[in-house]
Amino acid sequence: MTYSLTQHSLHGLRRALTTPMDQRATLHLERPASRVAVMLELEQVADKLAVSIVLGHHRSTIRLQANDPANTAHICEQIEAIANGTADTAETGAIGTPTAPAREPFALDAEDEASLRHLVRIGGTRHLQCGVSVTVHYAGILTPYRHALVSTPYATEHLQAGTPGELYVVAAQHIETALNAA
Repeated sequence: MTYSLTQHSLHGLRRALTTPMDQRATLHLERPASRVAVMLELEQVADKLAVSIVLGHHRSTIRLQANDPANTAHICEQIEAIANGTADTAETGAIGTPTAPAREPFALDAEDEASLRHLVRIGGTRHLQCGVSVTVHYAGILTPYRHALVSTPYATEHLQAGTPGELYVVAAQHIETALNAA
């Protein structure tokens, strides 16, 4: 079950993109038994369009070519990728520079990272190669919250977040901090 923008939200996004001034818009994502709001701030400067996306605790900005007919599709893809926890692998038409490298070495290798991403989407338990065990479960049918128990060699922590993407970020940061502090 993945989130997707509602038809009403798609029409609202198209209207916001055709207005030449700065805009704010609230869009809605749905999946069975769940609905999430996302806030957009659109700012056009010369031939560039900056789109700030706020979804729960996640805030990101993408830069696009102004008046590009594909902007609606690019923004929709990015919003849905954030909501579904796949934003780091989403391919959009965004213009920008890659994120600066981390100052510390990563405790999570590529295989552990992939396992963690999969786990926060579907739930269950995984024992990662870095020596951490993670258990993810949903808080209930009527709530979008996910809970995780993260057991490092030093402690077990209870983490909570609304979307798989948010839970991934919280869990990955917790694991990185715990293992790099050792």
